[in-house]
Amino acid sequence: MLQKNQRKALLLSSLGGMLEFYDFIIYALLASYISKLFFPIQSAITSLLIAFSAYAVGYLARPFGGIIFGHFGDKYGRKKTFTISILIMALSTFLIGILPTYSSIGIMAPILLVLCRIAQGISVGGEIPGAITYVGEAVPEKRGFMTAVIFGFLILGVAIGFIVESLLLEFFTSQSMLTYGWRIPFILGGLFGLVAYYLRRQLIDIKEFNPFVNEEFSLPITKMLLTHRWNLIYSTIIVSFGALCFVTLFLLLPAYFSTILNLHLDNFTWINSLGVIIISILCVAVGLFADKVSRNMILLISIVATCAFSFVIYTTYTSHQNFYFIAIVLSAILVALCWGNIPAMLIDLFKQDVRYTGIGFAYNLGFAVFGGLTPMIVISTIKFSNNNLAPAYILTAGAIITLIAMIINSLIQRRATAKV
Repeated sequence: MLQKNQRKALLLSSLGGMLEFYDFIIYALLASYISKLFFPIQSAITSLLIAFSAYAVGYLARPFGGIIFGHFGDKYGRKKTFTISILIMALSTFLIGILPTYSSIGIMAPILLVLCRIAQGISVGGEIPGAITYVGEAVPEKRGFMTAVIFGFLILGVAIGFIVESLLLEFFTSQSMLTYGWRIPFILGGLFGLVAYYLRRQLIDIKEFNPFVNEEFSLPITKMLLTHRWNLIYSTIIVSFGALCFVTLFLLLPAYFSTILNLHLDNFTWINSLGVIIISILCVAVGLFADKVSRNMILLISIVATCAFSFVIYTTYTSHQNFYFIAIVLSAILVALCWGNIPAMLIDLFKQDVRYTGIGFAYNLGFAVFGGLTPMIVISTIKFSNNNLAPAYILTAGAIITLIAMIINSLIQRRATAKV
């Protein structure tokens, strides 16, 4: 049973993270409108590709946020550092909602949009690793459950994004969405982010926190790079796998159906939202299970399941749309197996004095490469190969690479144990 202060820490960290993930993800859901307003190019696919490039910039900025916030989090405490991150996110999201478009200020419109995306990326780069580290250290014996709840709420932020998008499409015409409707989610997200910032300030720092001390190494990142090299590589790979699954199986779907398949399925957004809610619930279940069994076993199950079901899911999307709800549920199970387990694995891989930095670097690098670039990679692969099953091939390749890394990690651990 969690104590009162532990429940408060979990709730405030989770709610703030949920709002921040909503703020960051809403761009992907509205990419088809943003592409027309900020990148007015004749080819719809090319315009969407450029819009996703700006989306990727936010992801590519995340490692810098992880390094910056990780440094201060390891030296001066977790709470102060990841409280600031949500303020930056709130302000940058609100600014996107009030930006003039290309027709009003020309080239400055996409430039300002990209700058806001960079600020969002830096913010998320510090927020999520901070939340994982904070709650995982607050209750170490239940870190699988605690960090899974964090991710359950984060992913719930995506569901809220889907629901907001659905409501907008329900009550606004396409022209109204292009004129002003697309702005509403960003403005609301920014305002709610300010509320989350106020709530986050009420957190207290962890009593057992041992700050990074300048002994042999002057900076946390220096020690992390020199003493945790393999752990950094391995953690980046498993995060990349999780990011690949989440982006490919959920975030990419609205653009995949509307732009690639030219389909507009009834109630699709609502069903996709339900799938994301299922992920949130299953994440917590997987986290509870991870506290009782080997985390490596759960990762292996996730890898095998991804290889087994990726083609089933995308074949359903391309050829059997009447059964796409089943594919959504399968996708939810695959993503939950990843993100109900990976956060606790990250905490286990780094010592406390470099943990925020290590998790921030690995988590954000993995999401920058395979979260931010995946939409462009998938759309480009489909465009040039003329194969709508390209996402399934990419998912399977990612799973195989993760399996190889897992085997290497097991061999390294056995060798280290043998030396002792």
